Formats: sequence, C-alpha cells, structure tokens
Amino acid sequence: MIVKVTPQWREPEILAPPWEIVHTVELPPGEFRKFKEDLLQPQPFIMEHANEMYMDSHGITHGMLVLCEGIDDGILVNSEGFAYARYSAYLSGARTLSLMNRYPSLRDFCVQMDGLVEKYVQQALAGQEDGKFCISYSDIDVEVEKGIFNEDLSAFDWRLFLDMLSERPEFDEVENTPNEIYFTIAPEFVEEQTPGISM
Repeated sequence: MIVKVTPQWREPEILAPPWEIVHTVELPPGEFRKFKEDLLQPQPFIMEHANEMYMDSHGITHGMLVLCEGIDDGILVNSEGFAYARYSAYLSGARTLSLMNRYPSLRDFCVQMDGLVEKYVQQALAGQEDGKFCISYSDIDVEVEKGIFNEDLSAFDWRLFLDMLSERPEFDEVENTPNEIYFTIAPEFVEEQTPGISM
C-alpha cells in the first residue's frame, strides 16, 4: 500500500487538528492538476463557499474537500473567507474516506467482511497441511449465521468474499467447487511440519 503523507520531524506527539468537511467538489483531471500546482490562484468553486470555511472557537476547521475524477486522493481546503486555498492539506485516500463517511452501512459491511476474511486467512495458515487447506461452504454459512451478519445471509456477498480471499498475499491460489474452497498457501507462509506430525 502506498500513501502520500507530510511527516512531522522530531515532534513529541502527532498533532492532527480536526476538520469538518462542509462541501465536497470534484474536478476534472486537468482542472485538478492546475489547482494542485497553484493553490494560491483564486478559484470560483472556493469563492462560492468561502464564507463557510473557517476555524471555529473549538478548534475545528470547517473546510472543503477537493477531489479529482478517477483519483482516490484529495485536497482539504480552508479559505478563511478568501477565494484561494489559504490553508490546505493533501489527504490520501480521501474518496474512500468520504464514501465510508457518507454510507455508514457500507463501512459496517466492509468491516464485517474484512473480519470474516481475516478469520479464515488465519484458520488456513494454522490448519494448512503441506501448504494446502480446505473449508466447506456449510461451515462458513454457520459462521455467518452465528452473528457476523446478524443472521442475515442476504447481506453476505459470496463473490466478494472469494475475491477478497484471492487478493490476500498469504494465498497463491483460491479455488472453489460447489461445496468447498481450496487454498494453496504462498510459499513464504507455508509452515514446515515436523516429520511424523500432521496438523
């Protein structure tokens, strides 16, 4: 995973003042590039909401998020009443953060799916035999019904679940039949077994 950040140097603590995003603007790639390369240039989209961008008495900055079509990152802007980005910060993964904030149910679903995938990754690594592991769909159904998705199997997405497993670096291959999922563990995650002992 690659993110873009501005690190602090030799600071005793991480200082991250809170921002409330009051507006989100999405620009075409060309406009976004020009904006990013000259933040002091007045912009109509900033001027339109300039009086709504400020830092309040509680230290919360009310600002704007500027996104670019097709890019996940964005730029936070507080114009303090001006038509340009008087204060700005690059926000890596801004689109994803905005999406998760806009749809809490999607965020909850993603957290649940991630937890379930992590459970079976760890189970496969612990239970592997010669770099192989298998689990039945019925066992996963029981786990899902037991509470992961509050007994709502319709909320569970099998295709996404299999895709997420396939994307994990611990697996070289994930194959499925009508009844089972077969995992081939990536060589760097294969545990050596003591001769005469099976897991």
